[in-house]
Amino acid sequence: MVLAVDIGNSNICIGGLSGAGHRNILFTVRMVTRPRCTADEYAAELRFLLARLQVDPRRCEGVIVCSVVPGLTGVLAAACERLTGCTAMIVSCELDSGMTFKVDEPARVGRDRIADAAAAAAYYPLPCMTVDLGTATTYNVISENAEFLGGFIVPGVQTSLRAISKGTAQLPPIAPEPPEVLIGRNTVEALNNGAMFGTAAMLDGLAQRVQAQLGKPLTVVATGGLAPYITPCCQFPVQYDADLLFKGLALLWEKNQ
Repeated sequence: MVLAVDIGNSNICIGGLSGAGHRNILFTVRMVTRPRCTADEYAAELRFLLARLQVDPRRCEGVIVCSVVPGLTGVLAAACERLTGCTAMIVSCELDSGMTFKVDEPARVGRDRIADAAAAAAYYPLPCMTVDLGTATTYNVISENAEFLGGFIVPGVQTSLRAISKGTAQLPPIAPEPPEVLIGRNTVEALNNGAMFGTAAMLDGLAQRVQAQLGKPLTVVATGGLAPYITPCCQFPVQYDADLLFKGLALLWEKNQ
């Protein structure tokens, strides 16, 4: 089993990868991202979570870490090494991802974006656009020749809702939910539906524009916690893949171990 660690701005998700090509996900657990925690603290928390799942970290054959929080990359890598005895592989553009990078600064591409795009390039028809609906909503575009062309980054759904609630006097904080109707009949519905259908309309519009620019039928793959809420609101065909990032981490491990 390979221990895969995805360090996000809000949460850290840990998965156990096994089977052929390490594409089987045995489990996933989440921890809150706390930038001031030490390697010892994260190791203790992770040991507790794995023990609840009856997972022995010493039986891991390796660790791969994907991080968008640079200050925690080394911290989590050290925590995992203490638990498993394995030196962590750190995701970067320098790893063999099966793609070539056609962007200005490949080293500045988010590590999560690299993992998502690598999985899309390997397992979906190209050209392809991935959409990861997290703290930020990130779009990646991969050409028919497996070239990482870049993409788009916009505030995430929950980030936007928190911002509008904080910046206005009469709009309450809400948790996004699947919309039941199109037009909001009250303030809460108006906020929720604006976020859901607005994000879907943006996805539709970007997909249509990217497809027109590339001149080829475009595959669109969505992932992230809110993707099941957003994709039913879309008009452009969108495939949902909850495990896209972990599939990418498994692929990167296989290519670079």
